[in-house]
Amino acid sequence: MLLASRPIAAFAVVGALSLLVAGCSGGGDDATPTPSASTSRTASAAPTDDVATAEPSASAPASDDGAAEPDDDDTPGPFPGSGATNEPDSDPSDFPATAVVTYAGWDTGSKTLQAGGLVSGTTDTSGTCTFTAEQGGVSRTATSSAEASASSVNCAQVAFPASQVRSGTWDVTLTYAVGSASTTSDPLPAEVP
Repeated sequence: MLLASRPIAAFAVVGALSLLVAGCSGGGDDATPTPSASTSRTASAAPTDDVATAEPSASAPASDDGAAEPDDDDTPGPFPGSGATNEPDSDPSDFPATAVVTYAGWDTGSKTLQAGGLVSGTTDTSGTCTFTAEQGGVSRTATSSAEASASSVNCAQVAFPASQVRSGTWDVTLTYAVGSASTTSDPLPAEVP
């Protein structure tokens, strides 16, 4: 058993040294390979620079949804499953941030419809958070303060008293406005008993 582990350990050392030599010898823009002490190919050989830095062709194949394949421009994509795209908003005058209602629900203790949210894509707290609850043509609004966090703006929780919201499902949205620019969230349904 002890003899069998030595060739595996030696192979691992040779593979690690090969990767180290390949990493140290690359780095120039010249596509000419750099000579090394060992030019034989092994199963542990590192990929060559010309594969890693290949430029995408102008006629990149389209994916199943008809969109062109993304290129290597180091721009992060949307979070998987979020439904977001890398496409800019259709109206460039809109506030370059996204409002989200993170909570909307009935509080039995205070008998209020409560809502809270955040605005991602900005840390500017000079704006106004306005929550709107709508049901069958009836609309109620409440404003709250904008509080800074590391990468977004938190909109403080608001409460709509039972006297303002009748039983049924209410759609709650959040609008964050800074000057004449604003962003409005998608509605989040909340049930009032």
